Amino acid sequence: MVPLPALPSTRALIHAPWSASKVAAALRCPRLFHFRYVDRLREIEVMPEARIGKAVHAALETALGGTVVSEAAATARAALTDDDQQRRFDALATGIEPFIARIERFRRGRRVQRQLVEYSLAVREDLSATQFYAGDAFYRGVLDAGYLYDEDNLAVVDHKTGVRLPQTSMRDQLEGYLVLAASAFRQVRRFWLGVHWVAERAVEWSTPVEASQVHDRLVPAVLDNIEAAALAVDDGPRTNPGPWCDRCSYRAVCPASHQQRWEPVYDDYDDDDE
Repeated sequence: MVPLPALPSTRALIHAPWSASKVAAALRCPRLFHFRYVDRLREIEVMPEARIGKAVHAALETALGGTVVSEAAATARAALTDDDQQRRFDALATGIEPFIARIERFRRGRRVQRQLVEYSLAVREDLSATQFYAGDAFYRGVLDAGYLYDEDNLAVVDHKTGVRLPQTSMRDQLEGYLVLAASAFRQVRRFWLGVHWVAERAVEWSTPVEASQVHDRLVPAVLDNIEAAALAVDDGPRTNPGPWCDRCSYRAVCPASHQQRWEPVYDDYDDDDE
């Protein structure tokens, strides 16, 4: 095995604990990062997609815990008060029962020792395991679902309620989870990554990842991404406008979003003045 990369920089430690979503926010827009993680500003406008996705995740979590699917869906649906959001939730919720049935078939066909649902994991800066809310947590995440089976295998599943994207790289989405899981479950020798596309009732699996690959390839990649994110936000709340602005929960208070979306148009505007 190759040695671990150098310990995190001071700027990376300042903003710890990191997560996949926190890294993504920093790389996408430093101002968004500061709104959410530095100023800890409450989200001003929660996008409908986020509300629906949260409700579907809640229904899946409850159903995997043993609750009847119809009851789990009804409870999660009640958190949505908008008719359109409830309608969209209902369409997605039809995929819950097939997924639960698929998991049951998997469990019957494998020697599953443990099911992990909404399972929180965290590591210190030296990548040793720690508690999710511990003061020394450097990187952390929550598994949507995981299954330890056949003594030394772990299957990790991440639920996605959005549109299925062609040629999506599951490594980019889930490699952080593998780094966390490898630190928490030292006996695991092989990891399987699956993306559950709820709307399509499909689970897309990657090729298996050996524990040695996690150490040699994924750990450096995750740490490099954290360093890049820390560098991106080191200069303060710099705005990076892009297509994500229309879906940002802080667009009402972001100067760049305000300029893009609400630039005044005057009635006496004359094309000949250009």
